[in-house]
Amino acid sequence: MSLINLDLATRGMDSSARWKILKRHVFSFLRHMTLKKFVNFCHAEISRIMKKEALKSYPYILKIESTNICNLSCAYCYDGRRMSVPGERPYGRMSFDNFKKLIDEVGAYVFKINLYGFGEPLLFPETLEMIQYASKNNIGMSISSNLNFNDPDLPKRIVESGLEVLIFSCHGVTQESYSKFMVKGNMQTAMENVKKIVEERKRVGASTPFIDWQYCVTKFNEGEMGMATARAKELGVDQIRFLRPFIPHDAGEEWLADFFREGEPVGSQQHKPGCTWPYRSAYINYDGGLLPCCQDVRLLVNDFGNVFISGFMNVWNNENYRRSRRLIANPTDKNIACHTICSRCTTIGTANNKEINKRKITASSQLTKGNI
Repeated sequence: MSLINLDLATRGMDSSARWKILKRHVFSFLRHMTLKKFVNFCHAEISRIMKKEALKSYPYILKIESTNICNLSCAYCYDGRRMSVPGERPYGRMSFDNFKKLIDEVGAYVFKINLYGFGEPLLFPETLEMIQYASKNNIGMSISSNLNFNDPDLPKRIVESGLEVLIFSCHGVTQESYSKFMVKGNMQTAMENVKKIVEERKRVGASTPFIDWQYCVTKFNEGEMGMATARAKELGVDQIRFLRPFIPHDAGEEWLADFFREGEPVGSQQHKPGCTWPYRSAYINYDGGLLPCCQDVRLLVNDFGNVFISGFMNVWNNENYRRSRRLIANPTDKNIACHTICSRCTTIGTANNKEINKRKITASSQLTKGNI
């Protein structure tokens, strides 16, 4: 396990887009640094390097899903927004009280929280309350939104909340290509909200939220990339990133952009076997279900435990986590009894043989969302 590992969860990026995300992380680390957070960070990285199974450190970046409900039906996202079946997580939302309980337990060690998962965080008013509470506790807050809302007060409330980063999910600059990807969405509504957020930010003299336009490139929208760059500058967006979306291999040609080299694996950067999530971060569903990462969040059997019931640290060091960290440290050891989602993951190197390769993780698509 390398001493320095700057691996990111978001795939489909070139080096430019990757560096843009890393800069955001560095900004959050410097802005929210305290002695307690720095000491915890050091303990977490030492534990990762030494391949420890039980940790005294807390994660220093969290991904929290405030809701899995969305107002759009983007192509290939969350199985087309179908209803859940027995054994799957139903649709729902996190209460402010549960969010507060979590922050009160782990917030002193966390630099940054990505408050989004497979839903639209701004659908419900408590999201901005969550952002405000965490911001007051010296945590950098980030959300990803489609901004399809006709609420004249929303831009003002977003800026006032203390939100640090707003990832603007918008995959086209003509309504035709936009709505083909972001089904039920209105591009003009989204663009107008971006414009008003920038205006409100200027009006009050704020530097945040940093607006990061995330543009997933397909065959039918790659001809608009130049237009998107020009529109981003016109709107006052801070940066725009072009990504390769997670599209099934059997998708039509219209979903496969020429912008990315033919035959290149999903995720432009190459990754060595291994995983840093169980040392640095965690994915917390709206119902408190804790997962080691953002793969297969729908299946309840994949949860390592529930932080609202057991408390975060009791789950963070339970048998599921210990066995998974043991497997990550020794991915080729067939004597390790680990049956968590990590045992079916290609990222950590447990899919080196045909038997495990056939058990690929059936992850819900992340094509419209940023990760860590």
